[in-house]
Amino acid sequence: MRPFLIFVIFVAVITAPAQVSKPGTLTDELKNLHVHTALLFPSQAIDDLPLWSSDAKYLAVNIQCKWHKLDTSLVLLQEARWHGKSIATLKDGAFSDATESEIAEWSKGAKEKRTVESKSGIKAELPQHEMSTSLVLSKGRNRKSIWKTDLESCYGLRLSPDGHTVAFLCETNGVFAMDVDAAFASE
Repeated sequence: MRPFLIFVIFVAVITAPAQVSKPGTLTDELKNLHVHTALLFPSQAIDDLPLWSSDAKYLAVNIQCKWHKLDTSLVLLQEARWHGKSIATLKDGAFSDATESEIAEWSKGAKEKRTVESKSGIKAELPQHEMSTSLVLSKGRNRKSIWKTDLESCYGLRLSPDGHTVAFLCETNGVFAMDVDAAFASE
């Protein structure tokens, strides 16, 4: 009987269904991958700066004159590398078209900024030097350079309404989102 039992266990292990990853929140997915930044809209055809919904649930981007929104509570990320750093890219997400009224509402007060301050008091800035851009975080006298591009312009910092995540555009890659507190703590 023992050989039969071993065979049944062996077959059960082989035929067990593969574990499928389920979407989670952007923050949870970043934590699961031990990264602080994700490329959420990989495109060189972005026409405007990203916009956050008033509840920070959606991030909207205009790609070739059409606004798309990503539900940041339903994303699945995967590991990637960018400028020598570990980041995440979007593997799957809940996308839909943003309405004109949503874009009008989310655009109120949205201005292009090179510096924003998170709810926890961390300043994020995108200083440019010639043809490169850096992302620098600071709090008090503590200042940390997170990354630097070589020949890419990044701009348009947009802090989420909850004050924890910043979105920005890098011209040759697309729109990124970064957990400011996690980035400051990790570098």
